Amino acid sequence: MNSNSQVYSTLSDLVLSDQVYKDKADMLFKLISVMEDHDGLGSPGIFMMIRPRGFGLSLISQSIQNLIKMDNENDNELSINTTPKIITTYQSKQNNLFNQGVAADTTSADSTLKEDSVKKAEETKVEEAPEITAEDSEAKAKEETSILDDIKNYIEDLVSEKKEEKADDFSDQSSIDEINKNASSQDLLVADEIDAIKTFYNVKKRPVLSLDFKHLKAKNPKEFSEGLLDILQEQFWINHIESHIDPYQTPKAYFDKLLHELNKKYPSIKISILIDNYDVPFMVASEFEHEQCEESVCDYLDMLNVIKYSNRTVKWCLLSGHINFSLASETSEGLPLVYDLSSEPMFAALFGFTREDVKEVYEKEIEKFSENMRISSEEYLDMLEQCYGGFLFADNDELYNPNCPKMLCPACIAHCMTNNGKLLPYSASGKYDFLKNALINNPRNLSWLYGKDGQDPLFSDSIDTDVKGKQLGSLLIQLGFATRTKVIINHSDSYVTWRYRFEFPNLDMKKTFDFISGECSEQDLIKPLEVKTETTHDYEED
Repeated sequence: MNSNSQVYSTLSDLVLSDQVYKDKADMLFKLISVMEDHDGLGSPGIFMMIRPRGFGLSLISQSIQNLIKMDNENDNELSINTTPKIITTYQSKQNNLFNQGVAADTTSADSTLKEDSVKKAEETKVEEAPEITAEDSEAKAKEETSILDDIKNYIEDLVSEKKEEKADDFSDQSSIDEINKNASSQDLLVADEIDAIKTFYNVKKRPVLSLDFKHLKAKNPKEFSEGLLDILQEQFWINHIESHIDPYQTPKAYFDKLLHELNKKYPSIKISILIDNYDVPFMVASEFEHEQCEESVCDYLDMLNVIKYSNRTVKWCLLSGHINFSLASETSEGLPLVYDLSSEPMFAALFGFTREDVKEVYEKEIEKFSENMRISSEEYLDMLEQCYGGFLFADNDELYNPNCPKMLCPACIAHCMTNNGKLLPYSASGKYDFLKNALINNPRNLSWLYGKDGQDPLFSDSIDTDVKGKQLGSLLIQLGFATRTKVIINHSDSYVTWRYRFEFPNLDMKKTFDFISGECSEQDLIKPLEVKTETTHDYEED
């Protein structure tokens, strides 16, 4: 899809808007914290995040960059424009926990802080979290309560220091209450909570090297290598580093030089690397003849291998894309140890919309479209879920995600809302050339994948440029053409096994697959999707 289109502009506004971003902020901080806390044992932490097209993967990468990027070595303070939204989110959670009786009894100072939080939440018009049942409250609030306690305790220490600066004796409780009452909202509720959240999540400002291979194009290995060099050359310019490309220089040597120069520019702090669309070079190389493909992939993996041996310069690296390609081969060491976060329960809802997100963001549009169709808003939401929802990116986890949500594709929802609510197969406008070639080179019969219990966790497997066997199933899952709809967990004395069932997540992806595989024409794509009346998805544990 064209990133400059009206739909993608709308998607950018939505994902980064107050209404949606406030719900993603804590997960975004967790993602950064996981990468910051990682011990690479002599190597930088190298992480991967895979999501289907249309889920705003690049937008999250941009958000991380905007959040932590430092422009010079003395610029060590975070500049988080969205932090007040994060704060009011926590205040809303805190108020809800107090109302549900989950949090412990607090002191009078705690109550004062709570009242200030309520006022702040009302001023910023942040809605409280929906009421939770007694049965689910403990599991759902377990981590949140711990976070709130740590943040609250940290803030109380800062408040105590401020009080000591203003007076010597605070034995009189009324004096304490008076200072709390007159405390600056910006000084206490924002600045101190920003510091507390930063401390808890271990978010540090770092120089960021951002590489994007989205526009890489080549017809042979020579153009492939030149394309990589051009992308690296751009980073020299962006970071104001003088450089001259040697005609015989390899991407690996030039990338090593870039990291060396960044280390000289920022000698006292390690940098972070964000590589978006990391999978594009593999797909470009797959169009070449076999030997040329291997040569180009080796060239690319050799370049990435520089990161592994840059522990003095690089703290962590995040690779993001739509396909999980093998990052090591017989001809190149590449990146043999990469931590795939794609199926981590704590990040299952970081990308995409939940049903409640759609209901909140598009409330007016949904009301209008449902009235036109003479159905209720909830019924229209059901139709949206059947057409564009059903994506499940992690298993249920008792600690982080006891009820893993099914996500809706934000790009498709944006298309639908800007097209008068018409339920069309919008994903079919995406570019799936690599999948088309894989389908040509493999048997068309996919009955072994869909609707069969006892499947391996194919979603976590990496694939080669020459897709064979069950790698086709992994490719379809990673691109969103299949999702887990059932998991059976078997416990034994010494081990646990997981077995899955995969289905098309929704009608949009099914119709898109039919179009890619030649089972329907372009004329079929302008017909509304045939919405079913009911769907069933199970979760079982033995």
